[in-house]
Amino acid sequence: MIVTHPSSTVSSRAARPRLLKGAAIGIVGTGQIGGSLVRCLSRLRPDISVCAFDLDASLAPKVRPFARFCRTLESLVSRSDVVVLAVPVQTSVRLLARIASLAGRRPPRRRLIVCDTSTVKAAVVAEATRHEAEFDFVGLHPLAGTEGRGWQAADAALFDGRVVVICPARRRAGRAARELVALVGGIPAALNPRVHDRLVAEAIGLPHILAFAAAGMATRAVGENLLKGGSWRSLTRVAASSPAMVAGFLHENRHHQQRVLDRFRKHLDAVARALRQPSVGGLERQLAVWQRRMRTTNSGNR
Repeated sequence: MIVTHPSSTVSSRAARPRLLKGAAIGIVGTGQIGGSLVRCLSRLRPDISVCAFDLDASLAPKVRPFARFCRTLESLVSRSDVVVLAVPVQTSVRLLARIASLAGRRPPRRRLIVCDTSTVKAAVVAEATRHEAEFDFVGLHPLAGTEGRGWQAADAALFDGRVVVICPARRRAGRAARELVALVGGIPAALNPRVHDRLVAEAIGLPHILAFAAAGMATRAVGENLLKGGSWRSLTRVAASSPAMVAGFLHENRHHQQRVLDRFRKHLDAVARALRQPSVGGLERQLAVWQRRMRTTNSGNR
């Protein structure tokens, strides 16, 4: 079950830090999610300080109006009380051991909290448990990203009113994470990482697979572009996402993703069987059944 925290849905334009007052927050990765965090949190200076690290050092001039740009991961960790990994899931898993080795070298300050923003959570949470002595970990998943890429897609209002999943964490780290979500305008929602990843396979993984597969069917038929209107654009919108990012979370979640694909194939087979019938009735009934399920699901989520 998802547990939301309505009291934390304060707009980032109004919320002020309490638990995080005086804290330094370091963002690793300045793509759309990380860059949006940098832009939004910069509004809260001087109550908190913000620094960022990205392998692409050419981004430094763009980031500096909003945050200190660190040239190395070591520099960022040494300056931070909270480190947010806004990078692909496999990169987050690799970085956790490195951050653990750096945590003990930080100047005396609050115990380090590490968060990630990956689309799938179980692998990151499992790796983080190996480093519980060095830092507290909180898994975050902002349901706010678009097909945009890079710093140019960052938006200080990206998280306003959007759910941010928080995986279970130690009390202090969990409270700090909920405040962080509120500070950027998000709505915190608690969810078990295994349940989260099972749901991601259907809610996020499947749409991305369909979008890329449909985009890959492009032909040179006469009038093709003329007929590809709103329905086609809606279907293929997320095919503009980074293939590396999408492949990463699909493969990391492959056990659940394969199960969802197997279920979806059965739905496609049902359509194919109905199309082979001489009457349209069977197909209409099948579509109506699926539509009723959608309406029931949507009404249950209100």
